[in-house]
Amino acid sequence: MSLTSLPDECFTGVLFFLDNKSLYKCLFVNRYYCKLSIPLIWRDPFILPTPRQFSLINTLISCLNDDEISSLIPCAINFNNRTPLFKYGKFIRKIDHDYCVRHIISWLNSSSRRSYGRVPTDVSRYQDCRIRKLVNVIYHMIMREGSNIQEFVVIVNWNNFIDLPNFSTFSSFKPGIMNLKSLDIEAYLDLINDSTIYKNTIEFLSKVSRLCNSIINCELCFSRLDNALTNTFLDIIKLQPLERILIDTENYSVNFRPLERILNDTENHSEMENIEKILYALEFRSKTLNELSFRNMDFQIIGLSFLSKLEKLERLEFLECRGFVSKNYDTLSKKGFHLKELKLWHEEEFFYNTRVFNGFGSTLKIMEEIINSLCNESLYKLSLNIIAPETIKAVKESCPNLSFLHIKIFSEQDLDSMITLICEISSLKFLKIEIDHEYYASQLVKTLGDYLNFVEYLFLDFHIDLLSFEYFTKNCRANLKKIKVLTFSHLMNWINVDDFL
Repeated sequence: MSLTSLPDECFTGVLFFLDNKSLYKCLFVNRYYCKLSIPLIWRDPFILPTPRQFSLINTLISCLNDDEISSLIPCAINFNNRTPLFKYGKFIRKIDHDYCVRHIISWLNSSSRRSYGRVPTDVSRYQDCRIRKLVNVIYHMIMREGSNIQEFVVIVNWNNFIDLPNFSTFSSFKPGIMNLKSLDIEAYLDLINDSTIYKNTIEFLSKVSRLCNSIINCELCFSRLDNALTNTFLDIIKLQPLERILIDTENYSVNFRPLERILNDTENHSEMENIEKILYALEFRSKTLNELSFRNMDFQIIGLSFLSKLEKLERLEFLECRGFVSKNYDTLSKKGFHLKELKLWHEEEFFYNTRVFNGFGSTLKIMEEIINSLCNESLYKLSLNIIAPETIKAVKESCPNLSFLHIKIFSEQDLDSMITLICEISSLKFLKIEIDHEYYASQLVKTLGDYLNFVEYLFLDFHIDLLSFEYFTKNCRANLKKIKVLTFSHLMNWINVDDFL
């Protein structure tokens, strides 16, 4: 049976597994291949532009109608209005606003060079009206052609941010963003005080949760959390059937400051209260939320009792977080969690003094409490960067079915005692190890060779020497199927153990 005799849906499913480079080759096989490859290529066109990459904007401009072209006349934008082979806008499923703007800027610079025969002033360095006009007409064309947007990314993180189009562009055409599944909001500037610059963006954030009804993935990243932004996040959490949420406070003004200064600063204390509002609003997602991630968060005065309300939670991550205190876990210990995956990756700078490892201090005891509170027989995947005999013992007692363990070991730790304990976890099948200094990599590899028993897949995320690796392969008793090592040649490959035994 030939491929062309398959239903289009089946053949599209086959093509879906190809990368863009392979899909481009399919365009030149025949018309059938071309017709099914184009929608896949154009699902996510707004990737980071590379030098001399101008065809994307040329193609999108070719799709403009007469009214959209007329709106560009006052800006004296030069382009060739050729007839497109397809309605490319309707195939787009993901828009990254920042990358879209960057593509436009690159295209304008290229057009200026062609027109004037010289390198012009970089249009990205000032608010060029042509950028705004092109942003507006390209969005309008995409929505007008019937695109069914599934993912939207808006990042307000630079002084020359170009505002979104008027919200009517998103609401006047169907389906547009009505079926949005994923929304990534990153606001690292003061939107409210500069409301004239970000007027349309503020309107979009305030109305998107009422226009859409199927957002299941949301990332909320911010450096300043005022009341308006808080209300936007609260509406999204309360009104959308979210299954995954990431909350990132990167560059947040309150983060990683002494508790006394936070409590005595009225403005910062108010912002911390807004964070708590968002966290406790997660209770509205108790029946849907499956995955919850925190990044760059300080939990000094933020309680975690809201976690006990999340009945469906299976994956929980704390990435580069700090400020955990024992009182946060009193209520959690009474709740029967059903986590399958847990990542406790503490902010590592906290353990260093002038680049010298200082130890874990009181955080070690707190990590034990967290493990005992959140882990049980349902957990099969765990990531920790606070590894000591105490935490490993807690893992052995609380996680009898653990099969995947990712750890980071710091210098000046007792390798033999820790590796021995880890190797006693009989359920463990996958072990990934990072280290902070490679001068003791050889000792670690040899210790693994002496004690490893049950692991089947081993990932050593550091450089090792061949003598240590040879010792490992000759002495290791584990029934290893694959090893992943980072060699001195900086090549990372899966290595079949049978080749060395």
